[in-house]
Amino acid sequence: MIYTLEIQKIIYQVENNKSLTYKDKVQLLKQAAVIADDNDDVEWGYDIRMQLIHECYFLPSDNELVTNFSWILNAYEQHPDWFDENDFLWEYKWILGSMYNNPEVSMEQIETILEDFKNRLTRNGHGLRAYYDRLYTETLSINKYDQAKEYLDLRNTCPQDDVDNCVACTLDYELDYYLETGNFDEAYNRAQPLLNKQIHVHTCSQVPARTFCTLLYHAQKNGKHELAAELFSKGENEMEEQKENPNLISYGGMLISYLADKDKEKTLKYIQRYLPWALDTDGYTKYDFYYYLVEGLKLLLKTEKTISLELPTEFELYTESGVYDIETLKDYFYQKAYELAEAFDKRNNCDAYLSRVKGL
Repeated sequence: MIYTLEIQKIIYQVENNKSLTYKDKVQLLKQAAVIADDNDDVEWGYDIRMQLIHECYFLPSDNELVTNFSWILNAYEQHPDWFDENDFLWEYKWILGSMYNNPEVSMEQIETILEDFKNRLTRNGHGLRAYYDRLYTETLSINKYDQAKEYLDLRNTCPQDDVDNCVACTLDYELDYYLETGNFDEAYNRAQPLLNKQIHVHTCSQVPARTFCTLLYHAQKNGKHELAAELFSKGENEMEEQKENPNLISYGGMLISYLADKDKEKTLKYIQRYLPWALDTDGYTKYDFYYYLVEGLKLLLKTEKTISLELPTEFELYTESGVYDIETLKDYFYQKAYELAEAFDKRNNCDAYLSRVKGL
């Protein structure tokens, strides 16, 4: 079977060529998947797509993630005796997030997928901690604080297992409840094991970078300017270590909002880093990043009229000169955030997103 050697060569290249970007790896693995499919080799197709999912996780867009996971689910349903359902329950959480983050996916569709995830957890002997964690996150995002706390408490009554988030992420996400309900001091106190790295974070791709950004943003909003500056000085290194990680787009937005009236050079650096990714990411991350970007642009307008940026040619307002009118950019991204907020609120039957944008 010569085709299997072709596949193995591609996989070897993906795993050993350090110069490849995540996009390069995805393109190579897609070639391997085509070879497997052309030879009706479902087992190779499954293994390749499992690897693809993990490479797609580090792309701004999650279209490839959803496509490949759907293939895996279908392969399992057709050949349940060939594969172990436990192998992809962790990745199923990423798909749930993708569904929530796309306003074109109806709530009925989401509820069906969520119930399917719950059933798969149960029949494989897992608790419902990961299930309640998703419900907590989503209800908190639409300002249903009492319900979010109920789901958080339910999550915390379930023991951790190998489908649940790591300990660092679990604590980091819990901080959001206290921050969103106006209890910054409680969040800051609870965050100390993360800030001081007393919790093992070496295998986490986002914490504590995410924690520093969230806390410094809210510290600034709460008038704790010295603490915000201290958190930035510590958290900046964490973000630099993760500068190739598009999963931190929203947190880069927080840095832009924080730095805009303090350090123009760094503000522009983060806009150039995260905006190209934001243009090609999911609906919720666009909305969230654009919100923080508008905050930052409003602050820049106090001292500047134009800024120079290197942006992708596909950007709707792209100019060859690289000089952009800040007021025009602010109005553009405000409108984009507003339109996305309308779509999410319509889907979620609430007004949480629009209320936030109108407050800018």
